[in-house]
Amino acid sequence: MIVKNEEKNIERALSWGKGIVSEQIVVDTGSTDRTVELALQLGAKVYQYDWIDDFSSAKNFAISKAAYEWIAFLDADEYITEEDGKKLLPLLNRIQNYQYDGVLTGWINLDDDGRVLSMDAQMRIFRNLPKLRYHGRIHEHLVMEGRRVNAWDAIRELPIFHTGYGAAGRKEKQESKRNYKLIQKELADHPDDYKMWGYLGNEYEAFQNWDQAEMAYRKAIEKMPGEARGVYDVTTSQVYFRLMELLLARPPVKEEEVLEFYRQAREGWPEEGDYDYLLGSHYVSRGNYADGEGHLLLALDKLEKYGSSLKSGLLSAGISEVYEMLASCCYYNGNPQECVRISTALLKENPYRENTIAVMISAFRDDMEKAGKGRNGALEVAAFLGKSFYSLRDLNDKIFLFKASKKAGYPELVQVIRSLFTPEELIDAKAEIGQGMDDNLKKEEKLDPSVNMQEGRQANTLPNPQSASKPQPGTQPEGKLRIALFYSGVESFNFFTDQLAKELQKKGHQIFIYDLLNPPEENPHSLKNFRQFTEQKVDAAICFDGFGTREDWLMDMWNRHDAYVADVLMDPPFRFHPMLEHHPNRYHMFCCDWEHVEYVKKYFSQMAPYVAFMPHAGVVPDPDVPIVPYRHRKYDILFCGTYYRPQDKLLETKSLFPGDDEMYKIYENIYKNLIADSDLTIEQALLTTLDRLFLEVPMDSLKVMLNRSVHLDWAIRMYQRERVVTALAEAGLELYLLGRGWENHPVSGFPNVHRIDDRIPYGDTLSYMADAKINLNVMPWFKAGTHDRIFNTLLQHSLPLTDSSLWITETFRDGEDIALFDLKHLEKLPDMARSLLADPVKAEKIIEKGYEKVRKNFTWEHCTQWLLEAIEGQKCCESPAAQ
Repeated sequence: MIVKNEEKNIERALSWGKGIVSEQIVVDTGSTDRTVELALQLGAKVYQYDWIDDFSSAKNFAISKAAYEWIAFLDADEYITEEDGKKLLPLLNRIQNYQYDGVLTGWINLDDDGRVLSMDAQMRIFRNLPKLRYHGRIHEHLVMEGRRVNAWDAIRELPIFHTGYGAAGRKEKQESKRNYKLIQKELADHPDDYKMWGYLGNEYEAFQNWDQAEMAYRKAIEKMPGEARGVYDVTTSQVYFRLMELLLARPPVKEEEVLEFYRQAREGWPEEGDYDYLLGSHYVSRGNYADGEGHLLLALDKLEKYGSSLKSGLLSAGISEVYEMLASCCYYNGNPQECVRISTALLKENPYRENTIAVMISAFRDDMEKAGKGRNGALEVAAFLGKSFYSLRDLNDKIFLFKASKKAGYPELVQVIRSLFTPEELIDAKAEIGQGMDDNLKKEEKLDPSVNMQEGRQANTLPNPQSASKPQPGTQPEGKLRIALFYSGVESFNFFTDQLAKELQKKGHQIFIYDLLNPPEENPHSLKNFRQFTEQKVDAAICFDGFGTREDWLMDMWNRHDAYVADVLMDPPFRFHPMLEHHPNRYHMFCCDWEHVEYVKKYFSQMAPYVAFMPHAGVVPDPDVPIVPYRHRKYDILFCGTYYRPQDKLLETKSLFPGDDEMYKIYENIYKNLIADSDLTIEQALLTTLDRLFLEVPMDSLKVMLNRSVHLDWAIRMYQRERVVTALAEAGLELYLLGRGWENHPVSGFPNVHRIDDRIPYGDTLSYMADAKINLNVMPWFKAGTHDRIFNTLLQHSLPLTDSSLWITETFRDGEDIALFDLKHLEKLPDMARSLLADPVKAEKIIEKGYEKVRKNFTWEHCTQWLLEAIEGQKCCESPAAQ
């Protein structure tokens, strides 16, 4: 990369490539801050280059210093996420032997809050070829001497995120006018360069010089050659869009002229959806819903037909807003069914879209008025909303629906929602939404208790502490804590977070759940609300697998608050070496396997006082839900989980050691040792393999090898799942599989093997477990621990049939409160399963005893109590179960 005064970005810019790239080259063009110092500290090779107002010159100088076959050339305000970075080497290996010069990646522009502004494409990853170099002093691009550049399209697979279009970045560029000056120099030398005229228009827009911007865009279109038509990029197809956008934003709107440019653009770039998106948005803003709907549908049709590769970038970035506008169009155009269908899809993604819920309620209002249902119709609508999207016991959801009902002009629904508030909630609600709330509700306004209001959401239904009256510093009730929890991209962890939150709130603690995926500001779990929560003292943070401690800014925050951070590992610790080395000051790790605890103590001795064992937990079912008798259950044997081909997962290890076949052979040997002895942990199998190969590996290298065993871990898990399922299927037992990938299993075509679903929310699997006689469990990566599947099975009054572990044999009794099989003797498994299926009395006795044991010891209530004891004790405590 080439840099100048990038101290605020340089650490992130150099961090994503660690473990992926062979060298990092930084060419500094005159920094006066700590950029060079920080780059050197981070291990980069730093070169100085005198700036001559030419980006290509500086970039080509940087390329000349590169020693390896491929180059990733990013700016300091750009980055690849850790997860996407892992895709890079496998991608390059895949195309290595094809005649591609580079890789075309996605390019996503973010604002200061991390929201997507627009999407485009760039070629930032390319081969180190002597004839492939940058051209142009500004808005430089790669050119291959003698022929066109051939690029592999990985736009959807591999995005690069760009933060330079945030408010701070725009202000800095506007003040420096660097790009503007360079573009003017280019135009002085090449006055007919249509690309530079387009770039000049962009600069004038940034300066809010609208007349000059319009002039520059018109010049760009005037000078654009015929061969540029059909080329989708910022200097061709997007110039028309920018000019149309500018003309529509500046009164008086010359609609006829805009439509003429639209006609030209549509003919030249028929696959571009942004033109119709722009016109559709314009018509909707003017209340012309008929034309608005027509253009929005055209835009979406183009996106579906032609994709977003180099086109429809703004449409793709704002896709939810497009559908929200379309829902409004459908409503006003007399198509309420389509309005509700679109709104339902949007609310499933984010139930807190105010405009979406308002237009949906408006459609329901009209429908109920036509049917003459009055208050009964409002009760039906409330029941539907409570079942589909919201918790009608949650104060924030009730306030949200109250506001939406008022906005939609549905007085009957306003009254119904108002009747759901308790007198205590009304006090907070009045402060939140002002007029319209009555502390003394009339008896007849209470909601009819016969209406079914069961809740349907699995996550994001918990109250948002921000909407309640906030305690000022020092006013928190004595003995009560303020605790941060987290939603992440892992749906099961979100479910676990909800269970913790419910238990913590029962005990009177104030919690906030921050969604790390950064939803819009109006979402109660947004960054904005999180920042408000953390304005006051936070006592603790609780997360799963490090989601909530991985980012430096979060670690800094917990240190500032002197907060206790509890990290509950649901997976083996060898995956989390970076967190074990770099974590908040008061960081405590809980593992669900004793072997995992010993692993941390062995390889990260500084963590020894701060790691403890804590078993998984299960969910207590609703006491009002009847238990299905064992003999009447729908599924004989159920397995809930994912399946991949073991060899496919093992092969992914190659991507971690590109070109190093010898290292991959070591992992193949480890895999064979794990197959040969199912009692081995991955660490033991690795050490055994190295010993047999007479290899001595330094501790640092050993830790790297362990850390990169992630695909090996998946491979052995899948291998054992494959064996267990095969043993039961080949014996003719009726087997039901819930999860992804089972179509690839060797027995997937057997008539006695049934697929239920690819993937459902974690919470929904509990109802399937409750309707199964036997729930199968396979846990080869836990040798001295447990899995939540066992606890949930017993709490759902089903029978867990599982392989064992040291902790399980010490805690349960085979045949009394659990059923255990041996991975080394799977030939006995079918008869064991048949015996349990044939003897409901015996099975139900085992279930009853197992249920009582788990109910008394291993629920989320217990897990919450263990964590609170550790937090309140200000030290890492073992749970009662651990003792």
